[in-house]
Amino acid sequence: MNRGYIYLIITVLFFSTYEVVGRTLTGIVNPLQINFIRFFIGGFILLPVAIKNIKSKNLHIAFKDFWLLVLIGLTNVVFSMSFLQIGINMTSASLSAVIFSSNPLFVMIAASFLLNEKLDSAKIYGLILGVIGLVIVFYKQLISGGNHITGIVFLILSSIMYGVYTVLGKKFTVKYDSVVMNSFSFIIGSLLLIPLLLYNKYPIFSLPLRAIPQMLYLTVFVTGIAYYTYFLGLSSVNTGIGSMVFFVKPILASIIAAIFLSEKITIQLVIGTIVILIGILIVQKDNIALFSNKNADEEMY
Repeated sequence: MNRGYIYLIITVLFFSTYEVVGRTLTGIVNPLQINFIRFFIGGFILLPVAIKNIKSKNLHIAFKDFWLLVLIGLTNVVFSMSFLQIGINMTSASLSAVIFSSNPLFVMIAASFLLNEKLDSAKIYGLILGVIGLVIVFYKQLISGGNHITGIVFLILSSIMYGVYTVLGKKFTVKYDSVVMNSFSFIIGSLLLIPLLLYNKYPIFSLPLRAIPQMLYLTVFVTGIAYYTYFLGLSSVNTGIGSMVFFVKPILASIIAAIFLSEKITIQLVIGTIVILIGILIVQKDNIALFSNKNADEEMY
């Protein structure tokens, strides 16, 4: 087996456990503190590789691009990941994983505004199908009301902001390196959380003893190692196929949640997930074909 596929399998396994492990921290650690610790330390885990890439590729980050890094960190760490953790606290791990995994739909919308990428009829149909899938997934929670509605709103906002982060990251990595972007944006984004932590009088590094194992796992494995293995995988495997691997996440996360949190895999979750994935497949079809053709051309030389 291509080593790149092994790296991507490791990545998906770690990423698919995030919502489940994050759910176990509900009421123990504040969502903002979770994100500060995991991205601050995770950013430093990636930093040696980022510095090595800067030196080997002779990269020089321009002042205006530094502010793009700040915006990337703000969008991902402060907004998207905080909204995700808040949503996890208010709903279930499986529902959170499925809704968050719909972010490729919002990547398309963000790209049309920020990169002027054309929205053709196929992408619009894929988007509509994805939205229908989302409604199927959470309509019962909407009916039940309460915290479920608020949690779903946060999860959708998280998915939207992650779509914006992906597009902003694409603008940065055109000129620089993906590991450089994530290492620096993780650290910058986590530092931007400190004023919020201080204002709300939340602890910064202090953690209850019972939360330390989960926080170590989220920080070292999910945020540090998983991102690194993702980049290693993409360096050896077609990028389109690499992106397709993440279609596994909502399915795997739901199974893990059922095993470890006793969450029920409902029929609407299954049907909604399938509809969402079909919508994403339609939206991503051109990108997958583009990268496949590019890979085929490169193999000729």
